[in-house]
Amino acid sequence: MSNKDHNYQEVYFTMGPISIYQFAEFSKCGMGAIKLYQYIKTKEGLTKSRWVKVDNVNAEKWFGLSSSSKWRAIKKLREKKLIEVESSNGRAPRIKIICPKKKVN
Repeated sequence: MSNKDHNYQEVYFTMGPISIYQFAEFSKCGMGAIKLYQYIKTKEGLTKSRWVKVDNVNAEKWFGLSSSSKWRAIKKLREKKLIEVESSNGRAPRIKIICPKKKVN
């Protein structure tokens, strides 16, 4: 079953393991970045895939992440090298978190 075959309705929680360090790093980029983090971790938990397609409809419905906030957060997070982005040419981007799960000195 491919990811597009899933029709998740009414998700009200973040699913999957969460790293406090990753959460803290994302929070430095604003509320949109936190909502994007929640969305990515939830989709990872639902699909069991590291690469997550971030569509506008579910991001808005599940976590209140508007399209403009999503793109601002993606830009900030990409600049800080916390995420990797594929196919962001006007379509729903595929995103993978590359931020380590704990602080590495």
